[in-house]
Amino acid sequence: MDFLTFGLAALCVFIGGAVKGVAALGLPLVAIPLLTLVVGLKTAVALMALPLIGSNLIQSLQGGGMLTMLRRLWPLAGSVFVCTLLGTQLLVAVPLHLLEGFIGVALIVLPIYLHFRPEVRLSERHRLWSDPAMGVFAGFFGGISALYGPPLMLYVLGMRLPKEEFVVAISLLYWIAGLGLFLGVYGLGVANLTLLGLSAVMLVPVALGLWLGQLVQVKLSEARFHQVLMVVYLATGASFLVQAIA
Repeated sequence: MDFLTFGLAALCVFIGGAVKGVAALGLPLVAIPLLTLVVGLKTAVALMALPLIGSNLIQSLQGGGMLTMLRRLWPLAGSVFVCTLLGTQLLVAVPLHLLEGFIGVALIVLPIYLHFRPEVRLSERHRLWSDPAMGVFAGFFGGISALYGPPLMLYVLGMRLPKEEFVVAISLLYWIAGLGLFLGVYGLGVANLTLLGLSAVMLVPVALGLWLGQLVQVKLSEARFHQVLMVVYLATGASFLVQAIA
């Protein structure tokens, strides 16, 4: 990787970190598509392995409540970890355009529906089966593409959590899925140690972006925070549809 390529990759990661700092999500959703333009999908996934773990671990620890949230979400967290780990063995081995199209439509339709139907939410009774089912789906999709975020963020959106709990829940799930991705990509030989070193270096630009984004987030009200989330959902959904059609 030459200096220019490395600089562009770092910029992509920084932008993703800034978006994540504001909205508590968006690092892989923003950085992976940008990185694929610079280094290709397989290398992009390998570069994002450590930044995904580090950034989400930081956010899940902020404000406390991580262990409480883990007790609430362990069926979802456990299944997404295992299936992300297994799914890395299919990395770029299957076409993604159908999944991208499905995710793109879901990211546009479902947030709008939930916005205009605030009484609709995931109940504890439904989550007995939907938590592990979503973990399996999000895990395999994430193992293939590192984009486990879209199904997880839609699912957590349906829980109707307050701002602080949303940040802890989504960061916790992303951190655990990122750990599965890391073990699958590096532990099972999908990528080499050179890329692991570059992934470690990418922790610096993502940390800077995360810090700047969080300066903005703390000033957002509950209503404004959910408006920002809606923008991230719709923009991400549109980007998936473009990729699916292209």
